[in-house]
Amino acid sequence: MTRRRHISLYLVGLLVITAGLACGPRTPAETPNTRSDEWSPPGGRIAVSQEAADRLKENFNREMQEASTGTEFRLFVTNEEITSLVALGLQNTGSIPLTDPQVWFTAGHVYITGTFSPFWPLQFRSLIVATPVVHDGQIVVNVERAQMGPFPFPQDVLKSASESINETLVEMQLDLQITALQVLEGELQLAGTRRTPTTPTP
Repeated sequence: MTRRRHISLYLVGLLVITAGLACGPRTPAETPNTRSDEWSPPGGRIAVSQEAADRLKENFNREMQEASTGTEFRLFVTNEEITSLVALGLQNTGSIPLTDPQVWFTAGHVYITGTFSPFWPLQFRSLIVATPVVHDGQIVVNVERAQMGPFPFPQDVLKSASESINETLVEMQLDLQITALQVLEGELQLAGTRRTPTTPTP
């Protein structure tokens, strides 16, 4: 994989979640049920730094390089690293009108919050909760809950967003075999191998 695809692998799940829900239907469900403590990281605000973003890129590239020799790769991603990568990526691309993102891992879930601004002067504080798991050697994401301002998204939108994410992830993981994934408090742990290209039989 190219360096760009490497970065996309761990960005795509988070960014496609945001883009898919932001651009999807905005019919709210009937009753919001999100707890107030879900809008903030358990340990307080997560700092954004270029150093943390670069550290994640370097760790990922190093693990992929080692895995190309046939050894297992093990990647550990912290709240600070993924938040920094997403925040700086959004600043650089400007492709999604989401500012002040916070991304954190806890108890098997990935939480994403931020301010969504579809057009001036509208601003909505947004929340996305997703669960990544491993199925048949691939990362699969289920978007469990999403909310824009006081309005939660209906289940059909969440299902559609999950399908879009997983279709994209399949393309990004063509040469990877994921063997383990754990979402712990403040950290995601990922392990796997690189698939060896098969040589066509003459």
